[in-house]
Amino acid sequence: MLFKTNITNSIKSLKENIQSKFDSEHIKMVGIEKLKFDEDFKELFAQEPDKVERIYQDMLIRGYDNSQPIIATKDGHILDGNSRYMAALRAKINQVPVVYKEFPDKTEALKYELHLQLDRRNLNNAEILKMFRKLEELKNKTKQEGKSISEFTDSKISEQLKCSERQVQKIRELTKRADKELLQKVETGEMSINKAYVEIKKIEHPKHYETLDINNQEFRKGVKFALDEISKGRTSDEIISTLEEEAYGRN
Repeated sequence: MLFKTNITNSIKSLKENIQSKFDSEHIKMVGIEKLKFDEDFKELFAQEPDKVERIYQDMLIRGYDNSQPIIATKDGHILDGNSRYMAALRAKINQVPVVYKEFPDKTEALKYELHLQLDRRNLNNAEILKMFRKLEELKNKTKQEGKSISEFTDSKISEQLKCSERQVQKIRELTKRADKELLQKVETGEMSINKAYVEIKKIEHPKHYETLDINNQEFRKGVKFALDEISKGRTSDEIISTLEEEAYGRN
């Protein structure tokens, strides 16, 4: 009898788990007051005011598009759909479609949110730097929790950031060795990652880069001269002859 009861309870528990999973993966109409921002999720990508405004104006005319549900954790923290949520609040829409997702912990939820956003975005240099830092933060948390960090190799990170592995290595060097001022230039979009990387290399190897700068300047002068001469109708042999004469003249 006890064996039969245990089997019955096990089957009941299994059914409840399956039903819970089934329910959490389907769209439900939910009161908007049951949803809330989570700063850890919200900070991943800044909400664009123009985008929120466009969605809001569309909602005023057509209402909420139920084919675009908000994705949230089981306790109502928004994982995806912050812009839709903000627009719905402004449009005074009381019920919105929601898909609930369950995660074993906050780290796994953050990883899901990050992957979701990165899959649909083309990042600029400032965003790539920000997302690299977030991925490194999640990598460290995952490691501290005793979990595998195989999904945080340079190869995996480069896939998510849509850049080369070499670029990932440059970013890592940049975050470790660049000063606050240089990093801020990348964060504000004033300087590219590649340019900032060259700057830290110049500081470490000034003589090498002084020679490169001189060679680059001479190369640019040569290219400009050749293009100017071509525009005048001169042939390549004539241009080379002129360059050789000038070289011999300087010697």
